[in-house]
Amino acid sequence: MKQLIAKFTHIFGNTENTKVYYSPGRINIIGEHIDYNGGYVFPAAISMGTYGVVSARKDHQIRLYSHNYKAQGIIIVELSSLAYQDSHGWANYAKGIINLLKQRGYKIPFGFDLYVEGNLPIASGLSSSASLEVLVAYIANDIYQLNISRVDLALLSQEVENDYMGMHCGIMDQLIIACGMKDKALLMNTVTLEMEASNATFEGYQWVIMNTNYQRKTTDSKYNERREECEQALSMLQSNYQIQYLCELSPNDLPGVRKLIHNDILYLRAKHAITEQARTKESKLALSDNDVIKFAKLLNQSHESLKNDFDVTGMHLDTLVETALAHGAIGARVTGAGFGGCAVALVENKNIERMKIKVKEIYLKKTGLNAEFYDVTFVDGASEVK
Repeated sequence: MKQLIAKFTHIFGNTENTKVYYSPGRINIIGEHIDYNGGYVFPAAISMGTYGVVSARKDHQIRLYSHNYKAQGIIIVELSSLAYQDSHGWANYAKGIINLLKQRGYKIPFGFDLYVEGNLPIASGLSSSASLEVLVAYIANDIYQLNISRVDLALLSQEVENDYMGMHCGIMDQLIIACGMKDKALLMNTVTLEMEASNATFEGYQWVIMNTNYQRKTTDSKYNERREECEQALSMLQSNYQIQYLCELSPNDLPGVRKLIHNDILYLRAKHAITEQARTKESKLALSDNDVIKFAKLLNQSHESLKNDFDVTGMHLDTLVETALAHGAIGARVTGAGFGGCAVALVENKNIERMKIKVKEIYLKKTGLNAEFYDVTFVDGASEVK
């Protein structure tokens, strides 16, 4: 805290009434690309995330600075002028939150200075953008005393991502970052927003995050494309099925789905959503039964579906996952949107270091890139740091 406040003071020259906040990143253990298809997801908030130091101002000015984007310097805006500007880069996420609060009729009577510093790798699939959105929403809720629930802060942040930033994500990232629980993953119903906390660990095993360090270039457009494909598939199925979401169907319905969807790509997108929903439900049962082998098998099946049916993995992620499985991991899969970014692996404790060494060596030889590994714990959602 002292270091963060010292950095804030150095940038803004202001030491009055500073507060420090933390917003985690997230991993999704299983249930990928179905939070916008009405499915269950199984994420956890992690001990890597975004810090914010804030001080209220007496005028209507907002000053924003990110340690991670130093070259942009201090970005200064007025409360009366919060439209998206491409040149403002990362700061648009913060502006979008305040802009939407104003549109909703909340009283935002003064500006603030905000220093942001995160240790989430950018574009890694660990939700750095959602972490920032929820951070600013939580800060605004606190300093303006708006009394907005955590679920509604998540919904507000998702709306900014969808409509202000143009990334048509589902609710999972923002919801877990706002509502995460220490040492738990949350099984989430993305239609009702009901959440059930669950242990997501097995004795003798550990979760390891593996970063491809492959910079994704078309993630937003590809993500939006996948969502549109799912919507097209759903529209075809609604001629025979009384459904609002693809995930209302089960794997038993796939023969009927195949008959209605004649486009091979659209069928595969629907197939992934339907089977991933079933895998996510089964994974909760495997945890309840402490069946680590069954759980690992579901992880591997999820990655295969994301690779073959949903086409969101790519050579870098596939190399990480396949190499991890060959050298100690019992289950591994992409986490997040894909097209690069990170994967998660479930590894027996005694095999972790050997796996990391082999994965790093083989991945470097094949891709020319250095893989990174993060051992994380599961933490509470966004909060003030006391």
